[in-house]
Amino acid sequence: MATDFETNLNLNGTGSAGMSPLMESILNRYVLEANKTKRKYTRFGQQVNIPQGKTKTNAFDKLSPLPKAMQPLTEGITPTGAAVNITRIKGEPEQFGNYVSYTDQLDFFANDPSPEVLKYTDLLTENQLETFEQLDAMELASGLNVFYAGTAESRSELNDVLTVKDVRRAVTSLKRNKVQPADGTDYIAFIHPDVVFNIWNDEEWRQPHTYSDTKQLYDGEIGRLFGVRFIEDPDAYVFRGTNFGVNHDLPELTVVKTDKSGKKLYIAETVTKADLPSSSGKICVNNKIYTVAATYGGSNGTAYIQVSEDISAAAIEPDMKVYPGDGAVGGKPVYSTVILGKNAFGTAGDKTVQLINKSLGSAGTGDPLNQRGTVGWKGYRFMKIIEQTKMCRIESLASVS
Repeated sequence: MATDFETNLNLNGTGSAGMSPLMESILNRYVLEANKTKRKYTRFGQQVNIPQGKTKTNAFDKLSPLPKAMQPLTEGITPTGAAVNITRIKGEPEQFGNYVSYTDQLDFFANDPSPEVLKYTDLLTENQLETFEQLDAMELASGLNVFYAGTAESRSELNDVLTVKDVRRAVTSLKRNKVQPADGTDYIAFIHPDVVFNIWNDEEWRQPHTYSDTKQLYDGEIGRLFGVRFIEDPDAYVFRGTNFGVNHDLPELTVVKTDKSGKKLYIAETVTKADLPSSSGKICVNNKIYTVAATYGGSNGTAYIQVSEDISAAAIEPDMKVYPGDGAVGGKPVYSTVILGKNAFGTAGDKTVQLINKSLGSAGTGDPLNQRGTVGWKGYRFMKIIEQTKMCRIESLASVS
């Protein structure tokens, strides 16, 4: 029977579902390298540090433009001067973190646990980057300057994919507001791969190899249009419906495996039954909608969602994402393409992230028999939209979704 301490720690041991491959005897083994990501958004915002020992509140001060001096001067008379107007945007950094734990028996009995497999620090570094990237995308997708593809005037009316005309309309609004380019030359847009599929073949699209200076490409940059450089981003925010979770706020879940019955999807996240969708609710996996029949909460890959449909032939693989299936337009996801100008948002916290390694027995009397070890990360993150008019978002559907 698991103790409260073990339950909270979510120990990875020899019997854990996710570690079962290390208990098998095999002849040859090939290790797949995890995806590597870097934070993409923060480079285009106002970046500040979070100093230790100071107040917790971060602030960005914005000077409003002075009114134009339209009246000619009268000889010998000093006119009334202009008042300076300062707007202060405030917010507090939030701390995030995650860790993995292991037992002394896993460390001892795992069948030749190669360093390539158990690179906990690499796994956690990737987890930290992906976590912050998704939070950044969610923050920028909360902007108030919104355009809708086609003729729609709200998300509920959307029925079109992104077009060149939609981009031109959004860029015109930025120029009308005298927004300076994000990098000094161009605006920067973050676009989901599903949306790229719809706009890539337009004859007005400029591929990166046609640029005059191809040495200055950003990671993931795929093209340019009307003074906007587009960066393909799988984390670009997608409005998929109501997030999972009562105890958590989860926009997605992760598949560990499916069972032999072809009905159950086992989930990697630690969730309660209340966090999972109710019966007759909808989920979306690999761009298909399924109806929920039953759920079970748990941890370490024991939680599952049982669906009404047979998924044995649905090509659902480990690490695929499970999304809410109650999207705004008949269950369809709505994609956000965010276009940024200079000083649209402020950010801080990158230098506070740290990796923490607690080896077997490092807890002292709390682990008297050297049975538990952990590796984790934690860090502060702060992002705040400073001026709504210096950025915009285009919402659209995607034909491959």
